Amino acid sequence: MDGLLGQVFENDIEVVIADDASTDNTLEIIKGYEGRDGRFHFKYLPQQENIGITKNYQRGFKACSSPYVAVLEGDDYWISPHKLQIQKAFLEQHWECDACAANYFVFEQDRNKFNLRTVKGDGYEYLSAKDLIADNMIGNFSTCMYRKSALERLPAGLFELCSYDWIVNICLSRQALIGFFQTPLSVYRLHRLGQWSKHSQNEKIKQQMAVIPAYDELTDYAFHEEFEILTRRLRRAVAKTYSPKIENLMILKEERVAAFVGFVKDCVPPLFLVVVRLLLPVKVRRYLARKILWRFL
Repeated sequence: MDGLLGQVFENDIEVVIADDASTDNTLEIIKGYEGRDGRFHFKYLPQQENIGITKNYQRGFKACSSPYVAVLEGDDYWISPHKLQIQKAFLEQHWECDACAANYFVFEQDRNKFNLRTVKGDGYEYLSAKDLIADNMIGNFSTCMYRKSALERLPAGLFELCSYDWIVNICLSRQALIGFFQTPLSVYRLHRLGQWSKHSQNEKIKQQMAVIPAYDELTDYAFHEEFEILTRRLRRAVAKTYSPKIENLMILKEERVAAFVGFVKDCVPPLFLVVVRLLLPVKVRRYLARKILWRFL
């Protein structure tokens, strides 16, 4: 089960069930809640063969018709009965934001331990695309509420990639801010069968690095420098797990390449670099984006 999408109307909530051919009994459990509260109406999307988490979110978002959309992923749960009310009221008052999220607990199921994602407080802060690239404070869909109009503006290419909350929120925050409540309103569960948490830390880092070139292109290289800083930081994190010596060598290599490319950039007109980017085919750009020399250009 990938998730539920709650459409928040004026006086009721339509729960869109986006089941991606799950093999558990989630649907039966959900159906057991029908009729318990007249404010909730259930809408089941047609079951089909597994299409993957990204395409499933695409059809789920499309099926929503209300002004506000909240997501609850299959592994997580909300801990406040006022979560939707709080977030809806915030978006109605803050038109500078196209989405809002909230602090949350990370529950490590194997260790039976709860950790707060960030310091608890009573206020809120604003997050921008640059903030999310440096540190994905939001971290999961289950803490979010979106304006439907903002979801409709997401680039079509996003759903052709392996896309999670991170790139969705980066794309949304190109045109508006994201409000982040310091009060925790949900729980993000980590367990061995989770789509993300089942991977080792190194595997997670490598997967994140692998999608950065595509995300950089998807956002028209508007945050190229921020993505590059993150890539270097992640690369060093992987190197550190093998050997401090390897990490030092990588740092030295990056510094030398950066110095050389900086010298070349000083000698080449900026317009020339822009033209080169525009003329190169997409596949060539993606290949070069994986090479350290291109990432400094």
